[in-house]
Amino acid sequence: MIEIFLDEFHFSTLWNGGIFLFCAFIIICYFFMIPSKGKVKAIHTISFLLGMIILFLAAGSPLNIIGRLTLQAHMYQIVGLLFVAAPLLVIGWRPKSWISQKISWMPRMLDYLRKPATAIIILTVFFYSYHMPFMFDIARMELYWNHFFMLGLFIAALNFWSAFFYYWLDNRVRWYAMAIQISAFLPYCFYGLLASTGIYQTYNDPAVFLESLKVCIPVDLQMPDEFYIGFLPFDPVYEQQMGILIFLFSIALVSVITLVWAQRQTKNEKAL
Repeated sequence: MIEIFLDEFHFSTLWNGGIFLFCAFIIICYFFMIPSKGKVKAIHTISFLLGMIILFLAAGSPLNIIGRLTLQAHMYQIVGLLFVAAPLLVIGWRPKSWISQKISWMPRMLDYLRKPATAIIILTVFFYSYHMPFMFDIARMELYWNHFFMLGLFIAALNFWSAFFYYWLDNRVRWYAMAIQISAFLPYCFYGLLASTGIYQTYNDPAVFLESLKVCIPVDLQMPDEFYIGFLPFDPVYEQQMGILIFLFSIALVSVITLVWAQRQTKNEKAL
């Protein structure tokens, strides 16, 4: 059914050219315009490029439109942005991080933002502000609000992961901080898993569903309302439960991988 939906739209609608150009511009800056402090290792380059690819796939691919159909697809977006692209970009950006030290007030501000409590609170507040049912429905019907929350979430994730890798050098702090951050997501997960109905009107109410879809589709490509309503038979409770399970297991897996990787990196640096 989703394939039928996507076949009706032009390539330029499914793949966001603006986000592609933005990602390409950042990659060009990374390689040719921004100087590095020290040697850029292969792991930095590979990590950065993978992060940019995941960023584009999560925000500029057909997944963005499919996320308007089901919460499960939206959760793939969130996992891709916050827990795959963000840590990969942070690892890859390390040789460039010295630029922030050229601005006198920047180190002091970053020291505050990257304290464990601050980083966790910022990411959690943005996540809940966006995913509270009434706010989520509003954001999905207003393109700029949706962009605001997605961008805010992504920046909060970049802040969290940069603190995780390069500020919290004690592995016990990393474990505790990660455990607290995952625990902060659990109320949302339990609420969505235990709800007997869909928690978002975006995936339940035909009027809100239509408005949410039409926001991201050019006017000249929009179909009759009956065409879109045909996609509402997606079981909102099932999609909601699957989406939240994907989110929960993904962040648990990424957390374990990054904790083990960071611990090994710390040991290697101490050995040197």
